[in-house]
Amino acid sequence: MDVLSDILQSIHLGGGVYFRCEFSAPWGMDIQRTAMPEFHVIVRGTCWLRMQGVRKPLALHGGDVVAFPHCDAHAILDSPDGKPVPAAKIVAGQNLENYGPVTYGGKGLPVTMLCGFFRFDQDRRHPFVATLPALIHIRAIDSHDFAWLHTTLGFMIHETRAAHSGSEAVVNRLAEVLFIQMVRAHVRQSGTPTGLLVALADKQIGTALGHIHRTPAHPWTLADLAERAGMSRSAFAARFNELAEQTPMQYLTFWRMQKAKELLHDKGLATAAVAERVGYQSEAAFSRVFKKAIGMGPGAYRRGSAVV
Repeated sequence: MDVLSDILQSIHLGGGVYFRCEFSAPWGMDIQRTAMPEFHVIVRGTCWLRMQGVRKPLALHGGDVVAFPHCDAHAILDSPDGKPVPAAKIVAGQNLENYGPVTYGGKGLPVTMLCGFFRFDQDRRHPFVATLPALIHIRAIDSHDFAWLHTTLGFMIHETRAAHSGSEAVVNRLAEVLFIQMVRAHVRQSGTPTGLLVALADKQIGTALGHIHRTPAHPWTLADLAERAGMSRSAFAARFNELAEQTPMQYLTFWRMQKAKELLHDKGLATAAVAERVGYQSEAAFSRVFKKAIGMGPGAYRRGSAVV
């Protein structure tokens, strides 16, 4: 498994579509901070996005897609100065079976959009999650650069309209694909200079990360990882820290703890065995590191996950 796939599996990526909207001006939908990250696909028409941190209303056109990785409140409206109505009020009493559609507004210009969600562990200490911006906006005008994204959106729109047998399963998988592709597109468009995604894209640092992910229990040293990357120890340490915004050993510890959390779900696996599988010969040493990283000991974490 490649590193990005490994990371996405560790945050338990999922998603889906709530409903399809068929709005006509005047209209405005206010969405307060949500439990899960949301996204909107503008199928046709033009509308506007308002959210804190974005100084001016942002125009959205057919084919655009926006996502809010940190669940920020926002409003989608027919005009920059429109007055939004709470989403719950708009949706109340409407038939959401087979994705709706939800209808609302007057007799003005129409807009069709999909409202959906992504599901993943939103631990801001996770270097991948911390890399994500408050808003990802992929414009239709750039679709020629991201043909695969355009294809995914087209398939998702088709499935929500047709509502064939198995459509929900298909749409949910497409939502996962959409998230991955939006993240890729964001990195390419934004030119973000640092962060885990950029580190993964770097040939030498990405090679070292691959070794960490494949064999986290190996007694890695800075010199070992630098050799795998084909760099001097000092150059590797500086480059890794510059891109990933943490040291190689810090990332190694982080990933070992991610794997440990997964293993602790297995009730038949003793804590000592978990410790060994993630590179610790001493259960006591593992427990100290785990508690420092996670905020509780392995036993408490295991009991808490069993309740969930």
